[in-house]
Amino acid sequence: MKLYIYEHCPFCVMTKMIFVLKNYPVEISYLLYDDIHGPMQMVGRKQLPILEYQQNRFMPESRDIINYIDTTIDKPKITLPDNEEIMEWISYVQRFIYRLTYPRWVNAPFPEFSTEEAKKYYRKKKDPSGGGFVSDLADPSLIQRTQKAIDCLEPLMKNYPLLDLKRQLSWNDFSLYSMLHSLSIIKGITYGVNVDRWRKKVSETCSIPLNDAFAN
Repeated sequence: MKLYIYEHCPFCVMTKMIFVLKNYPVEISYLLYDDIHGPMQMVGRKQLPILEYQQNRFMPESRDIINYIDTTIDKPKITLPDNEEIMEWISYVQRFIYRLTYPRWVNAPFPEFSTEEAKKYYRKKKDPSGGGFVSDLADPSLIQRTQKAIDCLEPLMKNYPLLDLKRQLSWNDFSLYSMLHSLSIIKGITYGVNVDRWRKKVSETCSIPLNDAFAN
C-alpha cells in the first residue's frame, strides 16, 4: 500500500496513525502542494490523503482510509465510544485553529512546501485576498483564545487514557492528536501536565513528531 499525504495536514496525520497502531507497513509519499495533476489522476480532485490500497486503485478521505485499514487488517481496534466533552472541545477548536496554522505551516520545512511555486500556490489558495496571513499570524486575540482552549482541555485529560499499541481506540484519539499536532506549530503556547503527557505519548507511539521544534 502507498499513502499520499502532506506533512502538515491534520487529516493526513490521522491516517498515518492507524498504520502504526495496527502495526501494518505502508509506503509514504509526499506530494508538492501545487501538484494538481497527481491527485486529479488518482481520485478526480485535488485532495489528500489518498491511499493506493491496490495497484492503481485509490481511496480518498481520511475517515474512509482509517476505517478500511482498521476493519481489513486483523481485528478492529476502533471500538470505544467517543468522549462527548473531548468531541465538543475538538469542534470548538476547529472553528478558529486554521486562521493561526495556515500562515505558520507554509513557513515550516514541510516537503509539500519545498519549492517556491508550491508556497505561492498555497498562499493564493488559502489567502486569496493577500492580507489575512499577515494579520492572523500575530493576532493576540487568536493566540489568547488558543491558550484558553488548551487550558480548558487540561482537566478533561486527567483521566483520559494514554495511547498505546495494545489498547482499543476511539475516534477521539485520532481527532484529538491531529488538533494538538496542528496547534504545536504555534510558538508560545503552553501545555498543562495532562495534555503535554498525552500529546508526547501519542507522538512517540505513532512516530509522528510534533511541530514544537519549528513553531513560529
